[in-house]
Amino acid sequence: MRCNSLLLLLVLASSPAAAQATAAGAAPIRSAPDGRLIATMRAGGAVKAGAAKGGWTAVTLEGFLYKSVVNSKRDALSIDAPSGAALRASANKDAKIIAVVEDKAAVDKVATSGDWYRVKRDAWVKTSDLKLAKASPPPPSARAAAPAAAPAVAPPNPDAAVASGDFAAAHPLVLRAAPDGKPNGAADSAARVRIIARDHGWARVEFEGWVRESELVPVDSSSVSAVSAADLRSDPDHYRGSTVRWVVQAIAVQSADPLRKGLAPDEPYLLARGPGSESSLLYLALPPALVASARALQPLAYVMVLARVRQGRSDPSGVPILDVLRIVPR
Repeated sequence: MRCNSLLLLLVLASSPAAAQATAAGAAPIRSAPDGRLIATMRAGGAVKAGAAKGGWTAVTLEGFLYKSVVNSKRDALSIDAPSGAALRASANKDAKIIAVVEDKAAVDKVATSGDWYRVKRDAWVKTSDLKLAKASPPPPSARAAAPAAAPAVAPPNPDAAVASGDFAAAHPLVLRAAPDGKPNGAADSAARVRIIARDHGWARVEFEGWVRESELVPVDSSSVSAVSAADLRSDPDHYRGSTVRWVVQAIAVQSADPLRKGLAPDEPYLLARGPGSESSLLYLALPPALVASARALQPLAYVMVLARVRQGRSDPSGVPILDVLRIVPR
């Protein structure tokens, strides 16, 4: 019998380790390749750069916004500044401006510092607009001293200075996407982990184990993780056919009536709210194979869905309609 388990390597970030990059000049930041404008980086502004795709690079923009230029709703913020909001490198009005964030753009709140919000946003930048920072040489203490008679050798990998052996968790661990970031996983006490980086009292770890294959959501290379329901409504034609991976709150399984434009008569759909902390209503059209599992969900349960955008803004209500590909209870 074929084994239905899969060995996973769980890294605290969802992608390979991000590299530091700076803007070569004024660089537009978009919600997706060729997508909605989110912000414009200033020359020299820094971001964390991830995977590249078709001339675009996934980035994480992070900095500080003054409270007066945002509308706050729990951890989700939207910009309220017609001329744009200055994103600064620190919580200070004299700090360097990293980027100017567009009015109505959504960002995630990471922390509060007095009258400032520390925020971040995953987005995309043209690769040609970025300059990758050169890796710093390893500190002198990390360089291995070669005997005088030995041939010259290459300096050790800088990561070796922070890599450590296996550690055991002293108590159940909460895994986070970044220092002080949102929880995105857990490990039981005595779990074995490997430290691969350190940052001001935080450790980035690798964690290895087994999960049931049925609990995994396939990673679609065309998926847009950073897009919000507001993005779909504001630019419905652009996102049609895109795949999103969202956490939503399930409300009820219903059958479409003639007033639900964009859904076939009597088509089953999951009425949901989200994604994340957004309060937008969503119509998640269900294929026959997923109707039973959707009906089995507890009322107001949070689930992860992989879904393809059918309509970013349906008539007459403006509610986005998506075709569900996978449902994973949380």
